[in-house]
Amino acid sequence: MKDLYNIDDWNDVSCRRLGEILIEAGKINLFHLSMVLDIQRFQKIPMGQIFLSMKVITKKDLKQALLVQKMIQKRCGNA
Repeated sequence: MKDLYNIDDWNDVSCRRLGEILIEAGKINLFHLSMVLDIQRFQKIPMGQIFLSMKVITKKDLKQALLVQKMIQKRCGNA
């Protein structure tokens, strides 16, 4: 399990999406991700907002996960 609050834990990670980052950090599980992806099929709500409304992550978790995602994407050349 990776620590969202320790950026060095993410140095060995390939390009990831937000849901994958949250799963690997142990903040959500596949059931949570599946629910959010189903909701997104019908409503154009950002994934992080849905997780917050489900109360499975905190705002701090979301901010950190987005920071990790941005760092990873920059390294992968997707920023």
